[in-house]
Amino acid sequence: MINRMTWRTRVKELIYALLVVLILFFIYAVYNSAIHIYHYKTGLNDKFLRTVITTVELHESGLIVDKRSSSLGEVTPFLTQKTNLKVYKNVGEWQVIVGELHAKKQLGGKLTYSIEELNPYLNREERNPYILNSALLEGRGIKDDPHPTGAMNQLGRLEDGNVAELFFSLRTLRSPEEVLELLSDYDVKATSMAVFAGELKDFKLGNYSSSSAGHTIPHLTLRPKVQFSDNHFLSSWHTFFSLDAGITDHEQQLIADVEWMTNNIKYNGVDDDKHRLAYLKKNGVLVYGATVTGPVRELEKLKEESEFWGFRLGRIEVWNWS
Repeated sequence: MINRMTWRTRVKELIYALLVVLILFFIYAVYNSAIHIYHYKTGLNDKFLRTVITTVELHESGLIVDKRSSSLGEVTPFLTQKTNLKVYKNVGEWQVIVGELHAKKQLGGKLTYSIEELNPYLNREERNPYILNSALLEGRGIKDDPHPTGAMNQLGRLEDGNVAELFFSLRTLRSPEEVLELLSDYDVKATSMAVFAGELKDFKLGNYSSSSAGHTIPHLTLRPKVQFSDNHFLSSWHTFFSLDAGITDHEQQLIADVEWMTNNIKYNGVDDDKHRLAYLKKNGVLVYGATVTGPVRELEKLKEESEFWGFRLGRIEVWNWS
């Protein structure tokens, strides 16, 4: 009799425990669904993704976030927003995946991200290929130092049926429109430009490297225009710069993006960007390097431009050019 009562008690306790687990699971499911619905309906998810896209593309020297999957944001039960997105480069007319972006932002905290690169080569750095020569900081142009031939020798050995990505620096600070005008005689497309915003002149940076050729510094990237609506929804983006379409909108968008970032986002480097913003508003947008893509024979011709120097060869793909 006692054993039967003990068995019934244990069964009841087990049933109660299962009910408690089911109730807790139900509460968790409702809570989890509610916070996801809230983040999507109120635009917090779109704002987070705008934060990620803008911060990465303006700081990562030509890397582009895959915007076709830009709705892929999630929020954890602890209200941490997270996303994993592909990053790519334009090589010819292909979008070549070069890594995966992992970003997160805790409630009230900083945006942090890392990029897991798919680099097929060891010890080959492509993240910051531009050189800011010391002469540019003093308002002078670079008069000596002939064109380095390494990248051009590589291009000369490639067959015609290839397209590639090529980086170059400038001998003087130029407006983006001037750079596009210099490129207009060649069958190439510009994908990004390195912006000079007072670094090492109006303010000091905590992290940069120097050599006899000049400085390699963290910089803002001028990108083809990316537009967001007032509620942070991604509405349109461009793949390349176009001289025919005008460049002023891209420059104005850069300043607007930096202003939006510094006012709305906590991230590493925000204080430097505030200095950059003040410089850009006062002096306008000038660049000291650019990335172009196109057929290898057209890229090879760029050595004829005396304004271009410090060539570096990037990704190479088989012909995919209209």
